[in-house]
Amino acid sequence: MSTATPPAPLIETSTPLEKFLEANFKKLVLLAGAIALGSVVYGVVQYSARQNDITAGAAFASAKTIEDADLVISNFKGTVAAGNALLLKADLLWEANQKDSSVAALKEFIQSHAKHPLFPQVLTGLASKLESMGEKAEAKPLFERVISENPDTDIGALAQLRLGDLLWAEGKEAEAKTTYESIPVKFPAAGSTVKEESEGRLKWIAAKLPSKEVDGPPKPKVETPVTPTPGAPQIKLNSGGPTLSPTLMPQTPAAPSAPAVTPTIPTPAPALKVTPEAPPSLEVPAPMIKVEPAPAAPAATSAPVPAPTPAPAVPAPAAPAAPATAPIPPQPVVTPPAPAAPQQ
Repeated sequence: MSTATPPAPLIETSTPLEKFLEANFKKLVLLAGAIALGSVVYGVVQYSARQNDITAGAAFASAKTIEDADLVISNFKGTVAAGNALLLKADLLWEANQKDSSVAALKEFIQSHAKHPLFPQVLTGLASKLESMGEKAEAKPLFERVISENPDTDIGALAQLRLGDLLWAEGKEAEAKTTYESIPVKFPAAGSTVKEESEGRLKWIAAKLPSKEVDGPPKPKVETPVTPTPGAPQIKLNSGGPTLSPTLMPQTPAAPSAPAVTPTIPTPAPALKVTPEAPPSLEVPAPMIKVEPAPAAPAATSAPVPAPTPAPAVPAPAAPAAPATAPIPPQPVVTPPAPAAPQQ
């Protein structure tokens, strides 16, 4: 009689990873879906933000006035274009001599755009503007902040140089010298321009240049020559002896004054009316005819004929007086030669 053998026990061959997947399969599926959905949402957000940045950049590119900059700032808050519009607004206000408003715009930029790529430069510019306005106590910590937040950079070296200038202007020459000397140590990778500027300032300090303006020497006095008055006696001091003895010089005669000349205005000459002279009449004498006398007739015994009584002379009318005219030069009168008498 055979005896039945018991079945061999089952050996589990599943790994811990498979057990974990079997136990958390649903959770893993949900997590994968959430990750995929998050990626899609992130892509959409990034795309939308990029499109918003492009639109904001176009709006900033067309901004020319303070009002245009305000529109970009209000419509695209938090964007790089909004930060650029704030900087544009600050520059326009500074050019319009509205310095307080310009500084206020830069302070707003620092508070709302800390991640802007030009943040260190704007911080340095704000400190420089405050220094120029006399607000040195407020400018100094800004320079120190740029130095601490931007080690071994050109903007940090520039802030160190400007801090030394501020200390030198306050009369702290020793502190300014230390600040200039530390630039090559703190900022070895900085550009050569800032280092050369610091070396130049150290040479000025070593030269002990005057910090106050000094008045120059007084200008020499220019003696005005005295013109002697005509007619006044002149006195000459003789220095030949131990004392000065005045000598009376002969009086200088006064120069004759030129007679006053009164300009005369020429009077226009009156218009002359010239009456042309009548041409001389050419009278031709009558030819002379020799008449032989007739023989004398015998005297008649008639009564004598009385001589005719001459008519009374009638005075000729007086010629009208000719108008006063300018004398006319006499003209030569040409008399034609008398014709020869005819021969008989």
